[in-house]
Amino acid sequence: MSWPIGAQAGNASMFGRGWKPGATWRSRRRRFRGRLCPFASPRNRRMPYVTYEKRGHVAIMTLNRPERMNALGRELSAELREAEAQFATDDDVWLGIYTGAGDRAFCAGLDLKEAAERGSDAVAGASSGSSPISRFERIAPDHGKPTIAAINGAAYGGGLEMALTCDIRICSDSARMALAEVKVGLCPPGGSFNLPRLVGLSNSMWLLLSGEPVDAEEALRMGLVTRVVPYPELLDTAVAMGETIVANAPLAVRATRKLAHLGIEMPRDYARRMGAMLIESVWSSEDAVEGARAFAERRAPDWQMR
Repeated sequence: MSWPIGAQAGNASMFGRGWKPGATWRSRRRRFRGRLCPFASPRNRRMPYVTYEKRGHVAIMTLNRPERMNALGRELSAELREAEAQFATDDDVWLGIYTGAGDRAFCAGLDLKEAAERGSDAVAGASSGSSPISRFERIAPDHGKPTIAAINGAAYGGGLEMALTCDIRICSDSARMALAEVKVGLCPPGGSFNLPRLVGLSNSMWLLLSGEPVDAEEALRMGLVTRVVPYPELLDTAVAMGETIVANAPLAVRATRKLAHLGIEMPRDYARRMGAMLIESVWSSEDAVEGARAFAERRAPDWQMR
């Protein structure tokens, strides 16, 4: 099923009178009992630029502005943050897929037309007085759940940087990818760190310093993507991969993901020490017992996330 993304609790101006920051949805429904409530839940507010669909334990977040190549304008970016907040807080969703509407673009990066109209603050994405760290921390959100980028066309600049933060990337055979910030006087605030970890320094330096695109075949060769499929098969392939992952124990999946990141970011021995308690918590969990029991009884496990 699918629905528009809802606004987040605590935004008093959005909900108007009768709303108190921090109030729960249940208390809010009581407050509006006996009169028309403009929003029954956070999913009722119409959001035209990002759609959110659930298929079992998989969520699909689609950038939905194909006429602007799904570029990251102010409104689309705000809606994407709300979609990610819903993904992060929905305990029934264990994996997220990012993709774009249409066959032309996954995401063309920053909406430069809008940025030109708004000036340098729009390019930086900054409000007056914000620090560089807070200004760019949105570039690499980590919600603790695995993610897949289904790259359905051009992924440029911030669009490719979004894909680089995902755990797995697949693309259509017509996809093209570039970190072209240097061509417009900018530097990649996320890709400069993430790309060398994924494809090595030599491959990443060409992409970062030239700003030139690579096609799907070259992206597969250098390890930037895991699979290349025809465009009509792209989303179904991503969902099938996601369903394979969510069939596994969610605690084990999230812990394994965390351990892999520790292994990349820290010296190996230190990472092992840091991860020891996490490993122990998974091996001693009820799901570990359930997994062994289900295997012995030749049935599908019933994961409880504990």
